[in-house]
Amino acid sequence: MMEFKIKKEKVLPALTKVQGITGKKSTLPITSNVVIYAKEGYIVVLATDLEIAFQGHYEAEVVAQGGSAVPSKKVYEIVRDFPSDVVAFKESENRWIQIADKTIEYNIVGMETAAFPGLPEVEGVPLFDMDGDILKNMLEKTMYAALSDEGRVHLAGVFFETITEGEERFFRMVSTDGHRLSRIDEPIDKGSGFELEEGVIVPKSGIVEVLRLIEGGGTVQVGLRDKDFIVKKDSETLVIRLIEGEFPDYNLVIPKEIKREVRVEKEVLLMMLKRMSILSSDKYRSMRFKIDKEQMETTTTNPDIGESREVIPVRYNGEGMEIAFNPRYFVDCVSHMKSEEVIIRLNDEATPCVIEGDKDKGFLSVIMPMRI
Repeated sequence: MMEFKIKKEKVLPALTKVQGITGKKSTLPITSNVVIYAKEGYIVVLATDLEIAFQGHYEAEVVAQGGSAVPSKKVYEIVRDFPSDVVAFKESENRWIQIADKTIEYNIVGMETAAFPGLPEVEGVPLFDMDGDILKNMLEKTMYAALSDEGRVHLAGVFFETITEGEERFFRMVSTDGHRLSRIDEPIDKGSGFELEEGVIVPKSGIVEVLRLIEGGGTVQVGLRDKDFIVKKDSETLVIRLIEGEFPDYNLVIPKEIKREVRVEKEVLLMMLKRMSILSSDKYRSMRFKIDKEQMETTTTNPDIGESREVIPVRYNGEGMEIAFNPRYFVDCVSHMKSEEVIIRLNDEATPCVIEGDKDKGFLSVIMPMRI
């Protein structure tokens, strides 16, 4: 019967990471549990919601090998607030799991691991090194534009592909919800062997878990096996089932030629957008932009609440124009940019604008205008 001791600082981060997986509603109740196996000198933590699987290995003082499925949320809460730096787990004959030290004792119901769904096998899958901070930047710059709508599943994720332009090769991510689009490219070594020529769609829910896994930076490894996307960092692995379907031809909505350009300080723009969004609602969510040579006037009107107006300085190279957008789309985009100056490229009141920045290499966002 399983028995081990482990440092709280080793097991708590693992239990924290799996809460987003085990906390989901499922047709298989056992997936609200986390499986813990005690091996020789370490434990294995497993979790799955049938779409996303997590596996981690952690050093421990193992007295007796074995395994059990235990309620994920309760074990997490117990360990999180545990008063000692070392947590002792011990399985009894009735499959109860005791979690204790000299001053405190919990006894919780455990379950047979045989009923727990099998996790995808990833041994032997080619994995490719990637900087965790770069991967985090790419995911954060695209996931917000993915659709949260089960009706159009092919848009409920981020499209990954590898492309070649001239002598350069890129890892590209694209997302869209039909009203906006985000795209980012990151150069990769031609000889790396990392190939996504057909492109794959990674679900938004899986990307949330990837961001938890790679927090803190460092080198991560990524790979692909059949219908699964794999991300590994140190002794932890995520396996995410891909979305089946065809991602739309995103190149059709990116303007090829742009005549006008607005340059504005990022923080000035962002704070203005947030202030002007105060009076927005689901029913009245448009913001009107009146752009001139040296200033941009924005107005919002909500008959149920009131109206607001603000003017900020800009640099603009075209004729005066008025155009309307959903301000939340701008906030989502600009919030994740590193550039001190945001570049907004426009043609006219009816076509999409393109947002870029000098310090956000390889990134662009496209936002459709609203009818004035």
